[in-house]
This record gives sequence, C-alpha cells and structure tokens, in this order.
Amino acid sequence: MPNKNNLPSAQTLRRMTYFAAIAEAGSIRGAAEQLNVSVPVVSEALSDLEDELDVTLAVRTTRKLQLTQTGVELYAAVTEMLSAARKALDTVAQDRPVSGKISITLPVELAAHWLPDRIASFQQVHPEVAFKIEANDQVTGLKGSSFDMAVRAAYAPPGRTEPGFEQLPLVAVARTVPQISSEAGVKRVISLPFLKAYGVERIDIEDADSGQMFQLISEQVIEINNRDAAIAMARKGLGFALVTRAAVAEDLAPGRLLNILPGADFGQVALRCLMRDRLPSPAAEAFREFLTGPHPSGSRSPTRTRNRQTSRR
Repeated sequence: MPNKNNLPSAQTLRRMTYFAAIAEAGSIRGAAEQLNVSVPVVSEALSDLEDELDVTLAVRTTRKLQLTQTGVELYAAVTEMLSAARKALDTVAQDRPVSGKISITLPVELAAHWLPDRIASFQQVHPEVAFKIEANDQVTGLKGSSFDMAVRAAYAPPGRTEPGFEQLPLVAVARTVPQISSEAGVKRVISLPFLKAYGVERIDIEDADSGQMFQLISEQVIEINNRDAAIAMARKGLGFALVTRAAVAEDLAPGRLLNILPGADFGQVALRCLMRDRLPSPAAEAFREFLTGPHPSGSRSPTRTRNRQTSRR
C-alpha cells in the first residue's frame, strides 16, 4: 500500500515486478524460472498483490494462466513503470562499465562462424561481460527459459529479404562441381546428393545473367539436422550443402569446397534478435544494441521484394 508520501511500498513494487514476470511468462512456474526464485514465492506475491488491491488479476487453471481485464490494464501500467525505472538506472549507470553474463541461444552454423567475431568486437568495448552460449539448430523457446536472448535465422529465396538486422548470403557448395542439367524452371544435379539440413525444404536460385528463376533439385537427399555436419560431409565429397558464405569462406578461398553454380543467387538468411524480457539486463541490452546497430563490416544487403514464398530456417 502507499505510504505517507503516497508512494508504493518496496513490498508492493516487488509484487508488481513479479506480476509483470508472470504476465510475460504466461505462468507462475515460468516467471519463477525467469526470476530465479521458487514457485511458491511468485504465487504468494500474486495472491498478496490481489489482496492488497482487492481485485482479481489472473484466472488460474491447471493448464494455463489468463489475465483478467484488470490484470491486462495493470500489466500495461507496470511495464511503463519498470521502463521508467530502467531509464533512471541507465542514466545513473551510463558512466559505469557494463558487466554480467549473457545467455544466448542460436543455430550451430551461426554460433560457429558468425558469433565469434561479434563477441570479440563487443568484448573490446565491454571486457567485463561473459557469455553462455547454446548452439542448437532446434528452436529453443525463450519464455520461461534461462536465456536472455535468441538469434533466429529466416530463409528467403532470391529476390526477397526477410526483416532482420543482418542479411547473410547463401551458397551451394561441394568438393567438386557436379554435372547439372537444365530444363524448364529446373536445374537438376546429377549423381550428387543434396545434404539437406534442418529447415531447408527446397532451393530456389536466380541466374545472375538472365534473371531467370530455377529450382535446384537432386534425385538423392541426405537429411541432416546440423549444418556444420553438412559442411563436413560436403568436404568428404558426399554431397552438396546450402550454407551461408561466411560458414565456408575459409574452404572456398583455397578451393577445398567449390560453388557449384558461380553465376547463381541462392538467396539469403535474415537474422533477428529476440529478447526474453521486456526489460533485459544492461549487458544483454548492450549486446542487442551492438548486434542490431550498424553492421561491423559496414555492409548490409539491400531489401528487395518479390511475391515469393519464404520459409523459416
């Protein structure tokens, strides 16, 4: 309740903070994991806040938790309050070094070939920030998780870009260039399997000279759930793989791997940064701003639009 100065008590502020976490996680258990406290503590905070305000903020069932209209309105007000508090703290702490640990989940290919340079550059400015990284080609949900942030990759065929802070060009590579036949709208790879990694359903390409669109297909497919494994198999001559150019730059330069269609545009992937919390830690927010600000290389792929179907990578 408000004190004599008409300000909320520390207890009330804590309860409202826990309530915001419940609303964002969608469950008391998820909020408890996010806040790193026990489930009973969070449940009690919600009950105490409802008793204090004499309202029902959420309807609890065995399967889910649903905010009431009053709960929705209070959540909006609490998030504004927390945002103002974060800005006030940032103003005071702007001259202090950023420190702490950032937990991040992202695809294996990005963790191996894209993230290291970004972390190295970031830590030159913020050396007191540490990282915990999960490299996983299966999408890990952020809600209720221990991760601060996730980097997701969305595939777009030639002629289209997905929204994102960075666009990474794709290339199809193999140890040797296979025989490729052409027919109406199709380029067919002869006697070399497609090392089909998780999330790639088909390969659309655009001929750089004519601008004509083709589908690249192979009669043989080897399915793999890890793109780094697909690259390793391509090095052994077991097939061709569709990967980011950054992932195979060190193989393309000396000729260990070859672009099977040098005159083709294979499309790209767009990177998005998702945050678990509306108000992330200073370290996580600093890294998000670093990633989504100007690209370290100073280059960005132009956004082109064409009415073509996109799929998630």
